[in-house]
Amino acid sequence: MKRKSFSALMILFALFPVSILSLQAQELTATVSSNTISVGEQVEVTFSVNSTAKNFRAPVFTGFNVLAGPNQSTQMQIINGTVSQTISFTYVLQAIKEGSFKIGSAEITVGNKKLISEQVTILVSKASPKQKGGQGGNQSQSGDNPSVKGGGNNVFIRAKIDKSSVYRGEAISVTYRLYTKVTLLNYSVSKLPSFNAFWSQEISMPQQLEFRNENLDGVSYKVADIKKVILFPQRTGSLSIDPMEGEVIARVQVKRQANQKSNDPFDQFFNDPFFNNPFFNNNLQDIKVPLKSEPIKITVRDLPPGAPAGFTGAVGKFVCDISLDKKEVKAHDAVNLKIKISGKGNIRLIDAPHIEIPPDFETYDPKENVTANASANGVSGSKVFEFLMIPRNAGEYKIPIAPFSYFDLEKKQYQTIESPTITLKVARGNETETTVISGVSKSDVQMLGKDIRYIKTKATELTFGNQSPFNSSVFYSFLIGPALLFIGLIFVRKRNKSMEGNIRLIRSQRANKVAMKRLSSAKKFMAQNEKEKFLDEMFRALWGFISDKLQIPVSDLSKETTALALEKKNVSQSLIDQFTDTLNTCEFARFAGGTSESTEVIYNKGIEIISRLESAIS
Repeated sequence: MKRKSFSALMILFALFPVSILSLQAQELTATVSSNTISVGEQVEVTFSVNSTAKNFRAPVFTGFNVLAGPNQSTQMQIINGTVSQTISFTYVLQAIKEGSFKIGSAEITVGNKKLISEQVTILVSKASPKQKGGQGGNQSQSGDNPSVKGGGNNVFIRAKIDKSSVYRGEAISVTYRLYTKVTLLNYSVSKLPSFNAFWSQEISMPQQLEFRNENLDGVSYKVADIKKVILFPQRTGSLSIDPMEGEVIARVQVKRQANQKSNDPFDQFFNDPFFNNPFFNNNLQDIKVPLKSEPIKITVRDLPPGAPAGFTGAVGKFVCDISLDKKEVKAHDAVNLKIKISGKGNIRLIDAPHIEIPPDFETYDPKENVTANASANGVSGSKVFEFLMIPRNAGEYKIPIAPFSYFDLEKKQYQTIESPTITLKVARGNETETTVISGVSKSDVQMLGKDIRYIKTKATELTFGNQSPFNSSVFYSFLIGPALLFIGLIFVRKRNKSMEGNIRLIRSQRANKVAMKRLSSAKKFMAQNEKEKFLDEMFRALWGFISDKLQIPVSDLSKETTALALEKKNVSQSLIDQFTDTLNTCEFARFAGGTSESTEVIYNKGIEIISRLESAIS
């Protein structure tokens, strides 16, 4: 064996300086390792140019999966003082169906000249039964070549949860991890989980993967966390956490097979076992490996019976603080009532305790402000409700506030925090003011100020210039105007009452207006180059529009339910696909850190899709 290897080396070194190259005209050539293959087999396509070049553009490989490439290599030779250079771009393709396929022309620029390669035809025949049997999911191919259908045990994504049985509203920590035993050149996420029936909050992650060593089932891996999220189940039963899909480019070493045949006369020497020694074998190949984690089942139990009357779904551990910015005010002055709920749990989903506001207080919708931080241990923070109230009459008022109740996960029982009764003293305001006091229905009208005015005993003659006011157009306007106004108010009141009976209809009618407001906010963030906030607003605008327009609750909102609802509304499939693609682009850019489309393109797509959906949905 040693003598044979030594002979091979001597022949190789003897032939090396004897090779002769001739000068060729500048051209881009296309070659394939084989013109006839079967479905599932691989073929190498190489584009070469014998000069310094730039701006290489590959063709579309119809009928093939691109497993690797372009792998660029440069070869330089000096003969009699003349330097020649060849640049090659190699792709590894896998045939996916039968037929005759043409590899289109590639393009490259040499100086100011554009070179175009000739087309190459590859005939793909039906796969043999042996090949079909070896193409299962994550199984490796025959020989020492790496798997290209899946990572197998060499590289994979796994989802890890901290608990598999929880109460409705209890936090679940989910971590998607990348495991590898091979060298990875790149990774990307192709499909993010949608988390149907869960409310989710992302945990911030570093931009670059941080690998560490981990032993799994007795095997050592390099492991990096790809995505972390806290989930809160919104309904009971057996729920599924969606898988994550992605792909990696793995660089692996491929051994030469002893029975491999080639027209290259040098290959007979390299097939010698001496050259397949790992020290000499530098035959590396970059493989594109699709990955997909397994879905995870979660058992969600309903909360125990016996919940307090004021319980609205808070789960965790909380404290409640209530304050009034003023204890004494004058009539018509504003006062702010603040309720702050702090702790750990589903903080964003908490509702404010019920407040019994006196009927002669003018009130407005509460302002909400949430500060929540997500970590592997759950979500903690606070939620503040601010109620603006304007008392319209003097007096001392008691404002009862319902107790705040939550389910304590540590004690496995409901806890109630009693709320104090707020006392507000209101002094008389300006006595000359005429003020309207509105209750909850905003229909009761009452005059304030002086209750009794002086009654004159002698009538006063009314004049309008030199003529009687009763014959003027102003008189008839004042006479008829209130009647017309009264009829209009009746019409508006009836319309409002009918609208109040269908809140979903109101949301549907206002969907476009709300979406455009969010798009306007997104445009401001785009102008300020705040990409993360821009993508958040775009995501909320698209999902919010669909939720309002199709009357789908947020907890039931998913891409699948949206597609089915749009189909029932006779929306074209192309528009549905365009909506889903734009949503995926925003989602991918938010969590994977980048996208090929600019923020301006995403913004314009969002406006177009919402406008088209508004017209298409009846």
